[in-house]
Amino acid sequence: MQGKDEMIDDILASARTVASKIIDEATVEHNALIEATRAALEEQRIKTDAEKIAAANAVYDGRIKLGELEVGKIILGAKQKCVSAVYDGVRDRIVAMPSAEYTKLIARLVSAYVEDGDEIIVGKSDKRLTAEWVKNLSKSTKKKLTLSKEKGDFDAGVVLRNSRYDRDFTVDEIVADLRERTVSDVAKKLGL
Repeated sequence: MQGKDEMIDDILASARTVASKIIDEATVEHNALIEATRAALEEQRIKTDAEKIAAANAVYDGRIKLGELEVGKIILGAKQKCVSAVYDGVRDRIVAMPSAEYTKLIARLVSAYVEDGDEIIVGKSDKRLTAEWVKNLSKSTKKKLTLSKEKGDFDAGVVLRNSRYDRDFTVDEIVADLRERTVSDVAKKLGL
């Protein structure tokens, strides 16, 4: 029986050796797989971190650009207010002119455009452009002009009306025309 026990011991020893090799190989394979998984996870973490940084930078850049646009809008608005203040001042100066200067200015502006038979509509609160003024304008232009009983829905200046069309010489329209022709020069002079 001794031979039988030795054979069993040899088989068991051989099985242990094979099992030990299998375990060693499995352990090496297991460790390699764990190391490969760790490396893949680290690579993914680095990639994800880079993506997060890129996304954060994109959001940051977008907000910076949006902020720059907002600042640009604010600056543009301030420049427009400065330019508007100039033209509002021009309007206010015309309206505040002494009567003799004001009536002379309006007469000079409309003289080249009045036509025989024009009706002159004066602004609702303009007390300086009177029937006497219209009479003098009619004499100086050698045109038959009449003062309308209708008051215009504007503060200063006149509207010339005839059967074909109206011509607007209100102070607001005069200043708007001046603004259209000179706004870039005014902006340059203001340093805008």
